[in-house]
Amino acid sequence: MKLLLSGATGTLGVPLVQSLLTAHPELRIHAVLRSERAWLALQETLPPTLQARVRPLRVDLSDAANVAALAEVLHATERDSAPMTGLHLAADVSWDKPCEDMVQVNVEGSRNFCRLLCALSSQPRMLYVSTAYTRMHDWPYRNGYEESKALAERTIRAAFGSHMPMATFSCSLVVGDSRDGQIARFNGLYPLIKFLALFHPPFLVGHRDGLLDIVPVDWVVRELAALVEDLHAGRAPDEVVAAAGATRIRYEAVVRLIEARLSHHRAQHGLPPVPEVPILRDRQWSFLKRSLAAWQPPGLSSGDFRYFERLLQVYGTYASSDRVRAPLNVRTPAPDPQDFLGRTVDYWISRHPRALRARGVGATDVVGEAA
Repeated sequence: MKLLLSGATGTLGVPLVQSLLTAHPELRIHAVLRSERAWLALQETLPPTLQARVRPLRVDLSDAANVAALAEVLHATERDSAPMTGLHLAADVSWDKPCEDMVQVNVEGSRNFCRLLCALSSQPRMLYVSTAYTRMHDWPYRNGYEESKALAERTIRAAFGSHMPMATFSCSLVVGDSRDGQIARFNGLYPLIKFLALFHPPFLVGHRDGLLDIVPVDWVVRELAALVEDLHAGRAPDEVVAAAGATRIRYEAVVRLIEARLSHHRAQHGLPPVPEVPILRDRQWSFLKRSLAAWQPPGLSSGDFRYFERLLQVYGTYASSDRVRAPLNVRTPAPDPQDFLGRTVDYWISRHPRALRARGVGATDVVGEAA
C-alpha cells in the first residue's frame, strides 16, 4: 500500500499519518514537503519506527518548473505498475484573500500534485480534500478560499479525471480532538477564540441563531482514513462530505461557550470573567460603519482595529449564512459540538496561558496564529 501525501504537517495531516501508519504496517508514504524544516517538523510527530516508512519529496507544489523536474526523475527511476493513492491535503486556507491570490497554491498546486502522482504510478488513484462550505458548481462563493477550492477540483477533474479514479473528501470547520481538544494547527475557529481572550470587543457581527458546522478532528480523520482505504481497494464512493448536519450549533452558543471557558480559567487566576459580547446583525454593523466613519473602539490600536474589522467580516459572513453541504457517505454521524467544544477551548488555553492576562496585542500577533 503506497500513498502520495501533501499537507502531512497540517491539521488533518499530522493525525492522519499517525493513524494510517499505525493501522497498516505495510503502508509506505511519499510525503510532499516544501522544505527540510517541514520534514523535521513531520519527524517530530512520529516515533522512529514510523518515520522509517515515510519518504520526503522536497518540492514546492506551486512551483511548476521544479515539480516538472522532479516528476521527470520519478517517472524515470521510480514509476511503478502497482496502484498508488494520492491524497492532496495542502492548501492556503485563508478566508480573507481574493481567489486570484490563491490560484497558484490551491489550483496550480493541486494540478502539480496530480502530475507527481502520475509520474510515480501507472495506476494512480486521486483523493482531493476540499471544504463542505463550497461546491464545484451552483454555489455563491463567499470568499477566495471557497472559490479557489472549487476551481481546483474542476481543474484536476478536467485534466486527470478521464484516466484515473478520483474522489473528493469535503469537511467543514475542523476543531480539536473530541476527547482532549488537541489539534496540530490553530486555524478556522481559533482566531475568534484568541480575539475574545485578548480583547474586550464591543460587539461581534452575525445572525446569533445562524448555524455553524463544526466537526472534531478525530472524527474527520477516521472518515478520511476509511475513504483512503476504500479508494486504494477500488471501492470508494466518488464523494464524501464530513459535515455536522443535524448537530450544527448556533453562533451565539459558540460565542457564549468560548466566553464561559475563558471565564472559568480566568477565575482560577483571580481575574474577572470575560464580559458577554453583544452580537449585531449585518445591517446594524453597516449602519455603524456609515454613521461613525471615524469611530474606533477604545483600547484597540489602529492595527488591532483593522484586524477587528476583518474578523467581523469573516465570521459575520459564516454566522449569517447557513450555506454548507449536508453530510454524504459518512460512516458515523458527527459528534455534537456541545459535547466537545469546551475541550477545544481548554486545549487552546493550555497552549496560550498568557492570553488569560488582561492585555492588548498587535494585530499581527493575532493574525499569525492562523498562519
